[in-house]
Amino acid sequence: MASAEGPSGTRDVILRAAEGIFGERGFSKTTLEDVASAAAVSRPLVYRYFGDKRDLFALVVKRVLDEWNDVLVAEAARTTPGTAHTLRLVLIACLDFARNRSVLRGLLIRDARLVRAEVGEVLDQGRSLLPRLVRQILERGVRRGDVRSDLDLEDMAHVVSEVFVSYSLLILAGANADVSNRRVEAVIEALLYGVIAPATPELQTR
Repeated sequence: MASAEGPSGTRDVILRAAEGIFGERGFSKTTLEDVASAAAVSRPLVYRYFGDKRDLFALVVKRVLDEWNDVLVAEAARTTPGTAHTLRLVLIACLDFARNRSVLRGLLIRDARLVRAEVGEVLDQGRSLLPRLVRQILERGVRRGDVRSDLDLEDMAHVVSEVFVSYSLLILAGANADVSNRRVEAVIEALLYGVIAPATPELQTR
C-alpha cells in the first residue's frame, strides 16, 4: 500500500504513478489496475479518488500542464537584462520541460487524437496559458522600451507561442538531433528580430 500519509499524499502518489504509466503506455493501453499497481494501492482506492480512467487522465493532463506553466512563469519572473533574455529563458525552459516529462509524448504525439477527444478542453486551457505569458513579457518590454511599440502584441504572442510549442513537439517526437543548441539559438534570434526595438541613435554611439 502507499506509504504517503493522509488523503492528499495518497492522491499525489496515484497521480504521479498514473503520469508514468500513461507516459509509458498511452491512454488506450493503460488500465486502472496498472495505475493501482504502480502506486502500490488498491484498485478501489483509485476509483474512490478519481472515478474512472478518463477523470484520472484529465487530472494528469491538467497537473502536467499546470506544472509546465509554473516553470515558465518562474523563468519569466526572473530579473534579466531585458526582454530578449527573458524570452530566451522561457523558450529553453519550455524545451527542457518537454524533454523531461515523457507523458507529454503521449499527450501531444502518440495519442493526440484520443487526447483531443477525451480531454480537449483541459488541453486547450493549458495551451492558452503560454500566449498569455508571452504577451505579459512583451508588454513589459514595451513599457521599458526594448520591444517595438508598433506590434500587435496579441498576434505576436501567439506567433512566438506557436514556435515554442512546435519545437517542443519536435523534441517529443524524438527529433532531438534537429533541436540542437545552435538551432534553438537561431530560432530565438529570428523571433527577437521581429519584436525587439532597434537601439536609438544615442545608444548606438555609446
